[in-house]
Amino acid sequence: MRIAVIGAGLMGPAIASDCIECTEVEQILLIDIDEDRLDAAARKLGNPEKLEVLVGDVRDRQKMVSALKGCDVACIALPRWLNVEAVWDAIEAGVSAVDLSGPPRKDWVSIDKAAKDAGVTIMPGCGVEPGLTDLLAAYGMDMLDRVEAVEIWCGGIPQDPKPPLNYKIVFGGRYLPLRPGMVKVIEDEEVREVKRYTHAGFIEFEGIDKTLECFYDGFPETLYELEKFKDVKRCSEKTVRYPGYSEKVRFLEECGLLSREPIEFEGRKIIPFEVFSRIIYPKVKLEKGEKDITVLRVMVEGVKDSKKTRYRFDMVDFYDEEKGFTSMARTTGYTAAIIARMVGRGEIVERGLVPPVRVIRGDLFLRLMGELRERRVSVKQVVTTSSTL
Repeated sequence: MRIAVIGAGLMGPAIASDCIECTEVEQILLIDIDEDRLDAAARKLGNPEKLEVLVGDVRDRQKMVSALKGCDVACIALPRWLNVEAVWDAIEAGVSAVDLSGPPRKDWVSIDKAAKDAGVTIMPGCGVEPGLTDLLAAYGMDMLDRVEAVEIWCGGIPQDPKPPLNYKIVFGGRYLPLRPGMVKVIEDEEVREVKRYTHAGFIEFEGIDKTLECFYDGFPETLYELEKFKDVKRCSEKTVRYPGYSEKVRFLEECGLLSREPIEFEGRKIIPFEVFSRIIYPKVKLEKGEKDITVLRVMVEGVKDSKKTRYRFDMVDFYDEEKGFTSMARTTGYTAAIIARMVGRGEIVERGLVPPVRVIRGDLFLRLMGELRERRVSVKQVVTTSSTL
């Protein structure tokens, strides 16, 4: 099997590492626009024989198509504003692809049609969130006769929080993942909108000695792929951070520093968020030696065998001291690598744009979780039932 990994930043090397260790993968092609970043990734991976590196820009369609031809599957590990270019590169090359995030919703229909015409599979959301969160929710829903609520919490946090935000960038390049606006929740069987950075309570995880906070972040609409989801009365997704984060972000938003709309400053047009990002980046960059934690909780409630039943899935994952990978890279990259090999083996036969919850169910889902467990990425399941005596 020949696998391409597009992007050699925080996530790509973890995907490549997992594929290098897999005997059924004969060659890994690691592509990035930055030659220095490629060299650093190759050194980190030990420069194995099966690794090939290529300097390439996903916006150079001709070069990317030529490079991808002959690959069985491509893994896209790029910032959101570039991943759609890589998706189109893969489709034109006739290569299936798994994407850590996913193209904008407005592009789904055209990508689905083009992928079907090309006879390839494009799988968006194959990381942790989106990815594991959706799949765990689907698994819990499959176990119930009727589903009433789906609640998701997920976040990447530094082990040693430092001001000003007690947060460090663990994905997405040089930009903080700050996207002000409204997000959807389901309450009392109705879809409603709330402001993204509305404080949504506190949460605790086993193995973390600090109470954490969360804010609303919009539930995964791929859950609409599941028939049982239509009966859900309550659903939300929340991002987890250290206490005080959402209040600070709301302050920045109110000051206008997160705006993407240009303003005039001393005769020039500037974008406030770009200026803010340049200033804040040195303070939120994950420096060498700094470590992170990834937390995840999914709760699915409903009825099974006439009893109120709740499935709760918890994951607390730490920085990999042995390999030097961040927890976010491990949990995200390994998930994508495992799914990519499922596609490469032909175990996923549906063509077009295919959300993972549609096809990674039953035995495939259990195998995914088993392979993650072998890599010390473990999800704890707790089942609670209640009935009237």
